[in-house]
Amino acid sequence: MKFRALLAILLALTLALSACTPPTKKVNGIRDPLVFATYGTGTSTYADLAAVTDAVSTDTDARLRIITSDTAIGRLAPMKAGIAQMGRLGDEYIFGFEGQNEFASENWGPQDLRVVWAPLSPHSLLTRKSDGIKTPADLKGKKIPNVTANPSVNGKIEAYLAYAGLTLNDVELVDVAYSEQPAALESGQIDALYQQVYGSSLFELESKFDVSWIELDPKDKKGIERVHKLAPQLNILPFEDAPGQEKGASTHGFVYTLPISTYADASDDEVQKLVSSMASTFPKYEASTLNTPRWKPDEVETTPRVIPYHPGTIAWLKENGQWTDEAQKRNDALIERGEKLRAEWKKFMETKPKKDDIPKKWGEWKASADL
Repeated sequence: MKFRALLAILLALTLALSACTPPTKKVNGIRDPLVFATYGTGTSTYADLAAVTDAVSTDTDARLRIITSDTAIGRLAPMKAGIAQMGRLGDEYIFGFEGQNEFASENWGPQDLRVVWAPLSPHSLLTRKSDGIKTPADLKGKKIPNVTANPSVNGKIEAYLAYAGLTLNDVELVDVAYSEQPAALESGQIDALYQQVYGSSLFELESKFDVSWIELDPKDKKGIERVHKLAPQLNILPFEDAPGQEKGASTHGFVYTLPISTYADASDDEVQKLVSSMASTFPKYEASTLNTPRWKPDEVETTPRVIPYHPGTIAWLKENGQWTDEAQKRNDALIERGEKLRAEWKKFMETKPKKDDIPKKWGEWKASADL
């Protein structure tokens, strides 16, 4: 019901936009307008994307637009409905590909998604410095956000706890929307928030009271093993220049990609043009935010991890000597996995499972199919 209601809203939005927007056309190989879905305006994720799309718009003369949502479904649904063609997404690009969490439902199932561009971004847990929460072990008994409709963030918080050998049973979960976390930390509703570390709302918090980041020890092999068991895509790497950090200081946190993603049927030529423009205009947006330096073309992830790369992206990477035989082998294996997932989903849904049983039974079905 919620999904149908969301689609109704999206349809109404489409009709409204079509009434006041000229028909879609191609400008220098990119559709005009080209719409991206991502996180809200107070996040570093949005700020990065805004800087990049501005540069690409200037370079290509195509209009690039951004729509926002706090939720995984809210970001991927516009792409599925055709309102947005691209998304800078959280782990919903993984969950959608696998048909996992909210996407294990009669309206979704495994989605044929592809990565377009994969810059890295640092994320961590921010706390009030006065609380003395310095390591994940200090989170025991604390009030931790259960971010509404955001399994990506909730999974990362769970990974932070796992690093210290803790589980969700060791903390007090507080329901809160992603964008409401800063206000919730300020008011004492929660004791830590999880976001990309350079969000403008976090610098606003720093101006009101002292904040500090929870530190991870990159030499704690057992802790990192527990993290990777839950989230193998995460790197434990340092970040600097974030709120609460002294000049020259760094903190280790989760560094991973929030990729620009699309559906597999996106035009190869259009994706290649987009990637080419993002790469060639990098010097123009490099200094736009604290995180845009990580969009440097030779520093983005170029080997697929959990979903395949788009052929248009691969074509650009090959032209620039950044695509390897290992990457191709991994990409082929992930494409095959996606095909199997969608085939098994069709068989699974033919068994007519009860709505509330779908996530659990789909997980069991995948396991029995060695997926």
